[in-house]
Amino acid sequence: MYAVQPDVLQYVSDCAHRFQGEIEQLAESHALTIEGGLPALELQVQPQFQALLEYTLWGESGVVAIHGKLQLRNEILSSKDSFSIMMKFSLSHDPNLDIESKKLRIEEILYGEVDLFWNIPPVGHVGHVELTIRFSYQPGSGRLGEYVRSVLGIVTGKMIAA
Repeated sequence: MYAVQPDVLQYVSDCAHRFQGEIEQLAESHALTIEGGLPALELQVQPQFQALLEYTLWGESGVVAIHGKLQLRNEILSSKDSFSIMMKFSLSHDPNLDIESKKLRIEEILYGEVDLFWNIPPVGHVGHVELTIRFSYQPGSGRLGEYVRSVLGIVTGKMIAA
């Protein structure tokens, strides 16, 4: 069995609490519901300490899954640490819209800030788009909300003011 220092657990708890606040703000501003209200939280101590936070938000247009991975580097605790985020969007859209131009617009906006992957829908599947983005996230930066606002706004055509 591996022992975890109490300050490490407090650090993870503080970080998860701040992240929860940001997720709640994001959900409220975009009329999304947080599945279960709280994240799935998993702690791993070997070979390297990390905490995994997972949220599923859903709304009228579809689902946004957010996975955060917090890793300690060299046993250093810092409230300024960034952590890895992966966001998966599974969204419905008007099948009469030119989704390819919307995809290009999203790529233009997010270029250089995230790793972006489009999932190819099955043949004959129209009115649905899936996108995964990965980036390093600094808590409190607001980038999480910006990315959700951009993707949802472009795909649905309903832009929300910043």
